[in-house]
Amino acid sequence: MKRQFGFVASLLVMCATTLMWTGCSSSDGYTNIAEQHYGMECPSPCPPADCPAVCPDPCCEPLCKPAPQCRYPNTNELDCVDGITVTASNPEMCMLGDQYPIEFEVCACKDVCDVEVSVHLPDGVTYERSHPSADVDGKELTFHFGSMRAGEVRHAKVWVECQCEGELCACFCAKATPVRFCAILCAKPWLVCQKCGPEEVCPGDPINYTITVTNRGSCAAEDVVVRDTLPEGVLHASGQSTLTYRLGSLAPCESKTVNICAQACARGEVCNTAVVTSSNADSVSCQACTCICVCDVELIKDGPQQMQIGESADYTVTVRNTGDKPLTDVVVTDCAPSGTSIVAAEGARVNGNQAVWRLRSLDVNESVTFNITLTTCTAGCFTNRASVKTCQGCCDSDEIGTRWRGSAALNVCIVDSEDPICVGDFTTYTITIVNQGSEQDDNVRVVVRFPSEIVPVSVSGDSPGSISNGTVTFEPYDNFSPRQTLKYRIRARANRPGDARIMTEVSSDTFGSPITQQESTIVN
Repeated sequence: MKRQFGFVASLLVMCATTLMWTGCSSSDGYTNIAEQHYGMECPSPCPPADCPAVCPDPCCEPLCKPAPQCRYPNTNELDCVDGITVTASNPEMCMLGDQYPIEFEVCACKDVCDVEVSVHLPDGVTYERSHPSADVDGKELTFHFGSMRAGEVRHAKVWVECQCEGELCACFCAKATPVRFCAILCAKPWLVCQKCGPEEVCPGDPINYTITVTNRGSCAAEDVVVRDTLPEGVLHASGQSTLTYRLGSLAPCESKTVNICAQACARGEVCNTAVVTSSNADSVSCQACTCICVCDVELIKDGPQQMQIGESADYTVTVRNTGDKPLTDVVVTDCAPSGTSIVAAEGARVNGNQAVWRLRSLDVNESVTFNITLTTCTAGCFTNRASVKTCQGCCDSDEIGTRWRGSAALNVCIVDSEDPICVGDFTTYTITIVNQGSEQDDNVRVVVRFPSEIVPVSVSGDSPGSISNGTVTFEPYDNFSPRQTLKYRIRARANRPGDARIMTEVSSDTFGSPITQQESTIVN
């Protein structure tokens, strides 16, 4: 509704001038807020200055001008009409030819629309600019402020230039339409979820997941449901692979948390995904990935199973990272058994019978091989053991046994029981064989050869024997251990006079060439 005001208010008064002013006309529906004042009308022109006069003519220019007085204040207010209040002001005085601002503010007393303020500039000023921009029609300025809420304030300013002296009054008129609002709230729930879990666990360890659901929207989310699907390699106590949690309603800015405890079963990286749904909000998902890994190292010791004493035996120690993450500060230790000594261990620090290798790191599936050489002068079975440990606490060990073989040393002795003897007499030859070495011998064969002066009659001993054409042969003897003694006996008869030389031959696997021993018997 447009109401016009005839509220006579000179809101912007210039009291520094003596020019006459003009107010608003009422022909356009706005009320006149000021009126124009003029001085006396003068008849034709004042007498010349050189013409004497008894009394001064009122039409002539006075010698000085009295200070003009403003009938209206330089600040004024249009009370709340149609729901708005207009307050205007300008400086108290302005010099002729200067610019001065006319300022006003519009305050809404209640909700209104179509707010419009018109300013009619007086004669004697020139419009320069305004803020905000106004519709300009000659001396008429129109400001459109649109809709305003109760208590809202709008500011405006008009710059004009003073071109004549006198009181200059601007006329303000305002109109607005009171309104009422019918509102509806438009809102939307917005769900977000965050899932947290351990970055790394070992097989068999528990995996604790935390799912946090938050409503960041402007209204409540209804029937919120969380469904979590466990990946392969992760087991829940219930045995189910899909877990469902109903959170109900979730108000704006409200959060709810779900805790899940599962168990890691298989090695590898597993990603667990949770999906959050609602009856009035878009579904969202969140994921947490966990590495189910082990820290593991493997050590393999390799070398000969049998060696001859005095020789050098080469062993290898192979270390491999069989786990799922790099290993650091890897220490490999090889302890040579007592009775042996280290000949060489390249890259190791050797201290007595111990060799130590160090590695800064060992990547996944990476392997490193170390070499060590041992020797001994003692026969027997010796076990060589190596171990590895890392900064992560992983360790392993392996060992290999080597049988160090010595040499069999056979001592052969043959003696006769009667010497000299007469033709027809008997004597007994005893053959003794002793293994004086450190290793057993096999296939020990004894052959005794008789000359024609003496004829072998019977045999006995640790292995059966036979007689053939003056030669006695005993069957081979196996597993002839160190320090063991073999004895053979041959009963013989003197056949004819002479110096009889009985020859004994002993051979074995160790000695390919026979060991010979001779015994002399005199026959009379």
